[in-house]
Amino acid sequence: MLRRRDLLRYGLASGASFLGARRAHARSSAPDDPPPSPRTAPFIQKLPFPPELTPVEPFRADCPLPAQSDLSRLRFYRLIQEEHLVSLHPELPLTRAWGYRDANVARGTPRNIAGPTFIAHSGEPIIVRHENQLPEDHVGFGEPTTTVHFHGGHVPSISDGFPQDIPGFKVAIEPGHTFDYCYPLLDPGFSTNEADATDRPATMWYHDHILDFTGPNVYMGLAGFFLYFDELDSGSERSGLRLPSGEFDVSLLLRDKRLDRKGQLLYDGLTDHSGFLGDKWLVNGAIQPFFEVKRRKYRFRMLNGCNARFLGMQLVTERGQPQPFTLIATEGGLMATPVPERELAFLSPAQREDIVIDFSRYREGTVLYLEDRVDQPDGRGPKGDFDRPELLGSGRRFLKIIVGSAAEDPSQVPDVLRPFEAISVAEIARATRREFVFERRHGVWVINGESVDLERSVANSRLNQPEVWRLVNKGGGWWHPIHIHLEFMHVLKRNGRRAVDDLERDGQSKRDVITLGPNDDVEVFFKFRDFPGPWVFHCHTLEHEDAFMMARFSVV
Repeated sequence: MLRRRDLLRYGLASGASFLGARRAHARSSAPDDPPPSPRTAPFIQKLPFPPELTPVEPFRADCPLPAQSDLSRLRFYRLIQEEHLVSLHPELPLTRAWGYRDANVARGTPRNIAGPTFIAHSGEPIIVRHENQLPEDHVGFGEPTTTVHFHGGHVPSISDGFPQDIPGFKVAIEPGHTFDYCYPLLDPGFSTNEADATDRPATMWYHDHILDFTGPNVYMGLAGFFLYFDELDSGSERSGLRLPSGEFDVSLLLRDKRLDRKGQLLYDGLTDHSGFLGDKWLVNGAIQPFFEVKRRKYRFRMLNGCNARFLGMQLVTERGQPQPFTLIATEGGLMATPVPERELAFLSPAQREDIVIDFSRYREGTVLYLEDRVDQPDGRGPKGDFDRPELLGSGRRFLKIIVGSAAEDPSQVPDVLRPFEAISVAEIARATRREFVFERRHGVWVINGESVDLERSVANSRLNQPEVWRLVNKGGGWWHPIHIHLEFMHVLKRNGRRAVDDLERDGQSKRDVITLGPNDDVEVFFKFRDFPGPWVFHCHTLEHEDAFMMARFSVV
């Protein structure tokens, strides 16, 4: 397979030379400067909800589960990767997209662009068979050879969605082929009898991760939610922490798209590596839907599924006045304690935040909006810095919320969620230290001066040994959200000072994506537990990742 890094090496990565050198199915159909998307009336369609994935009969799987797995609770799933037609808006024709289909659902069943949702429970292992039925002769942007990354999962390396085949490690799924993924859902540290129940996630997701073409493939629709429950975050308002649950636990996949005059997806990220920005605001695959809520508490799980757009989400009145909410979780799962009276959820690409909104504060008939107010003119990133991104006077309204009648509400937000200890000074002192610099050189994105080479490890990390990584942004005004696979990160310092914000303070929250604003440097701590093998870390601005801000490390 001809890779984009080879084209750049030979100076072919722009304009017609790049497009002519690529195989036909990976050509970009987007012009250099795409026109605005067709106008659509906002808030005339209901908010859709991705369906829950349903199990299938057991099958013989070609992937390993640890010996500690409880096979009596094992469940099996099958997902079909395929091209299909979806409705983004009632005023537009059907849009050709890619997606994941539950094998229990018939081909051609009306669907949206968001994949089905996994509902998982601690200690209940899952095996997923992905069947690639994407068109091998596809014309347009997108690479029909895929992998699937379980983003936020603690899983064997072979099941993580490594971005390409390497010697002795075949992971890519070509059209017409299948691949089995094993997800033990065991607590990190289980292999050394040090299982850490405080390291459990809450809102995760799965998405394509093929080398050089993650951006177009995810943009085409290869993404979905993966929700995780246990005895605390129980999924019930009558047990555990009693957080808002059931129909009052709402997942929101936030994305931007750009469409041509026929309502088809446009994408120019193959030739413009700055970062793709759309001009249509989608929630769960629908352009600017509305959502009717009861006068009671709701949990909103917000996922920034954009390729390059940073989001500053606010709940606002019709006049644009910000309203408070309570933050309860990040990508690293439930926080130690809730953070009330927040007014901004600042989300880099791939970041998640779970918030609770109490709609009983509002009268029936009140109209609110969930809108993005970050001022981001281009793929470089937001104006301002990490601590204070610049906000627009009026934002991009993703979702209209209409407050209805009162409803019974046994849910609560307790004063303590999932407490954990901050990393000790002694543990930090004995950690192996590494530094990784993220910057742009000669038109491509690099880490420590090197573009991606997944056959070579930039670090060999010892299993279950402490590490401190210093992540440095020297990108000349560019932003980089950095995702390190396998483990959640404890943030120790930001720009030489101890992290104090609740979103990053060790002992309060953990992250699996670290936002590096212009000239930021951040120190993070982790141990790579349980699973040796090859792994990657990269920028999650997908056009930066694809060209070529990614590196491999190995756990040995």
